[in-house]
Formats: sequence, structure tokens, C-alpha cells
Amino acid sequence: AASWSGFTMKQREKLAAGLLVLLFPVILLVSMMDAFGPSSTQHHRALYNEILPIIYDENEHEHIKRMKATGDYGECEIRPPVFPDHEITPTFSASYPGSGAKMTWVLIEAITGLQTHNDIMFDNTRYAVSTKTHYPNREGTLLKGEENVPRAIIVLRHPLDAFPSYFNYLYEMENHLENHSTRAPIQAWISWRDAHFEGQLQNWQHFVEYWMDKFSPADRVIICFEKIINDVYGPIEAGRLAEFLGRSDGVNVHPPELIPCIWHKVVKYKDSNNARRRLESMEGLAKFDIDPNSFALSDPSRPNSHRDGPKYIPPYNLQQLNAVKSMLSSLLDKYREESSLNPVLRKYIHEAEMREEEMRKKKEEKRNAAVL
Repeated sequence: AASWSGFTMKQREKLAAGLLVLLFPVILLVSMMDAFGPSSTQHHRALYNEILPIIYDENEHEHIKRMKATGDYGECEIRPPVFPDHEITPTFSASYPGSGAKMTWVLIEAITGLQTHNDIMFDNTRYAVSTKTHYPNREGTLLKGEENVPRAIIVLRHPLDAFPSYFNYLYEMENHLENHSTRAPIQAWISWRDAHFEGQLQNWQHFVEYWMDKFSPADRVIICFEKIINDVYGPIEAGRLAEFLGRSDGVNVHPPELIPCIWHKVVKYKDSNNARRRLESMEGLAKFDIDPNSFALSDPSRPNSHRDGPKYIPPYNLQQLNAVKSMLSSLLDKYREESSLNPVLRKYIHEAEMREEEMRKKKEEKRNAAVL
């Protein structure tokens, strides 16, 4: 074989040009393989950006305002969910106890038509559309195979509201009452609050940090409980949830125009204007030989919570309110650049300040009344 030194300069140039022509398809193929995967997760991360909060605009969301005014959210059918017969990208649905986990669970199933799991039922060999978990809270479980779940829905609720809701659940369990049936007496709440407040506050902070740090912005979406139950923001927030679920390989969601109706059936099941649709949903279940009275996962005719008992705003003392503000401010400092979490934390801090101000006013009024 001839050596490189045996070629003239012109021959060398021709050979180099020929080699480039031959290598170009190989370089192009390698770059395409790098761009599109080998794995669906890598493809997903390259393709999508973070789903940011949507700012309500009266003009852009005029149809939502009209639905709220008329109570007419359109027609839609919610069928019992099924397990997928094909591989899908699994997703965690993580929430602190008392933050609407069951409602979110039902909404996910209604949007996708697919069955969900909780962390007790988790099966790493057969994925459902999402797996509900409270981890790292003690009510949750660290799952074997959790590293294979590449995405998460993080449901947040103000800790000042999540804690008493969680206590209601504990009160029901301790007194052998049906879940979501009873609101605990105020004195029972105060006793539990004072004994567990600091631990619950630390747990709530740890929960947020765990899930925020575990996934990149493109692989998680923050759903705000206060928004999902709001008459105006609810359908918009459900749309964000549907968009995130629709990004999972193998998952098809209902079209955007049906999401407000699905949201209304699941979240606003108590609305009297929805009675006819609730009846239709129950009749639809009967067609599948499913007893509507025993079906509770995706049946919007079944209440998610119907607690009876004394109605009150669970109180906190000034020291506890200040501790909540401090914890939330610490999280805000850590995640100041997180566009999805930042506005939620700011809103929660403002609400804690409002409660603190209201309590100070009431104390001042009592002092003035005592003087008089």
C-alpha cells in the first residue's frame, strides 16, 4: 500500500475531500442518534420545556368566565379507567397529606381514561398512568424501582390548611370513622397542633425540597390545590395538568375543549346544576356492569370529601404563624429562580401575613373592649 508521503499535494487534497464525503453520512447519523435517544426519557427531556403557571387574562379566558357565570361547562363523558395494554411513561403524583391527593387522583384518571396506582399498589413491572405518593412523609413509602419513574406531578396546598386536613384524616382513623366523613372538634385540633406543629412544618419543607430537587423543571409540574378548586383558575390548572400528562409516552388525554367539563364534573361535583350530568355518569358506569355505589376512583358522582362536624377556621397562634412565614421564606430563598414554585410561595407567605395581621387586630380589639 502506498504511504501518505508518496502522494503529491494535489492528490492529498483530493483524497481528503473524498474522505469527508464518505464520513459526512456517518457524522450525520451519529448526531441524529444523539438528538433522538436511545431512550424515550432523553427524547422527552430534549423536546419539552417546563410548564409554567398561567396568568389569568379576562380576554384570553373569557370562555372560562362565561362557563362560571352560566354553570354550563359543556358535555363530556367520563368512563371508568382501565390499565393500559401498552407501555407508558410512568409519573408520580406527589402531595403532602391533606392536600387533595384523592381529588387529583380522580382528575388524572378522568383526563386520561387510565388507571392510577398508589404507593402501596406500586408495581414496577406494570405502570399505571400515575402513582400517588406522600413520600417522604411517613404516610408515604420509598418505592423499589422509583428511579425508573422519570416525571412527577407535585400538588401543593398551603401548610396552614394542609395540616388540619391531615389531622381530620388521623382523627377519623383513630376513631374508626369513614374516611372524609368527619371534621375533628376544635379542641382536639388545638391539642394535636401544639404537639406536632414543629414536626409537621419540617416535614412540609422536606417534602417540597425532596420533589423539587429530584426532577428537572421539564420533568415536573406544580399543581396548586387552591387554584384547582377555584371556579376560574380550576379549568386552567386542569389544562396544565392535562398538558403534562399528554407528554407521557403512550398516554392520550382528552382534547383541551373538554377539560373544563371534566374538571367541573370531578372537582365541582356538589354543584346542583350538575345533577343531571352526575346521573348520566352513574348510568354510564352501569353499562359497564360496575356498581356506581362501590366505584370511587373515577366516578365524579361520588364526593371526594363530605366531612360533617363543626365548621371553623383552624386557628394558629402568632408564634406558629411566624414560623410558617419563616419556613416559606427559606424555601423562597432556595428556589427563587424556580418560575413555577416562586409565585406559589409568595402567595402562601402573603396569606400567612394576612392571618397574622387579622389575629393581631382581634387581640387589639379584645384589649380595647376590656378597657371599656
